[in-house]
Amino acid sequence: MRKSIIPIALLSLLLTACGGGQNNGGGVVEGSLCGQEGERAQASGGNELLCQVMGDGKLVWNQSTPDSSSSSAGATPSSSCPTPLLQTPVDLSKVTSILYPGQERGGNYKAHGGFGVDNATDNLLTVTIPLNGKITRVVRYKEIGEIQYLFEFEGDCGVSFKFDHLRKLTPKFEAVVNAFPIKEDTRTDPVSPPVPVMVGEVIATEVGFLNNVSVDFGVYDMRQKNEASKDPAWASAHSQYPADSYGICWLNSLPQADSLVVKALPSRDGSKSGQTSDYCK
Repeated sequence: MRKSIIPIALLSLLLTACGGGQNNGGGVVEGSLCGQEGERAQASGGNELLCQVMGDGKLVWNQSTPDSSSSSAGATPSSSCPTPLLQTPVDLSKVTSILYPGQERGGNYKAHGGFGVDNATDNLLTVTIPLNGKITRVVRYKEIGEIQYLFEFEGDCGVSFKFDHLRKLTPKFEAVVNAFPIKEDTRTDPVSPPVPVMVGEVIATEVGFLNNVSVDFGVYDMRQKNEASKDPAWASAHSQYPADSYGICWLNSLPQADSLVVKALPSRDGSKSGQTSDYCK
């Protein structure tokens, strides 16, 4: 869910003007937001930092090193991707609707999709890791008075993914996010060092809000931009949000039987964007 209406580049400039993104010594802070991909700056300790597109398409200052293992755009993955790319992260027998990635919802463009459990009497839905990788950024935040969790991951093969609206975490993941303060927005914090995760690990056992049970799921192939971004008009319209150009139709990347199941489910967005998607063709 894109909750901020401030473009990342503008936010970066505002942070800089107010001292955000810099420490008291005037150097750029690693892990803080930056404004232009490829831009370089120096941290107070003397390390050179590079503005890179990260797992969810955010522009972030990272150390510029020849052997960097970051899955930023164009980085060389440490392993080849599996086939199918993803293992299904939820129990589809409980899922009743799908949010399609690559569409406008709620007045904003969403590169991510999601799974809905309509008319549920509780928030129970087990969420598992769909691809080997590592936790890179997290946030726990308040929305409509309830605590929600957002996790971003870099996959080992150059494909990143995210979950949002997790409600109850398992101990490993709870320990990671509890190291950071509760926020009133979804600006994520870098996890350093990143925490490895394996396919099938349970990250959460409950999702969503009271009386609104769903979980956001986004997948981003950082090895190359998507087909939608090849349209100059589309690329221009989405230039402030790098994630949009790397988002993929993850419905096509699940095991075949599960892919058929999710494609047969109705859209949770109903009569609005429905199954319309820039990624799912």
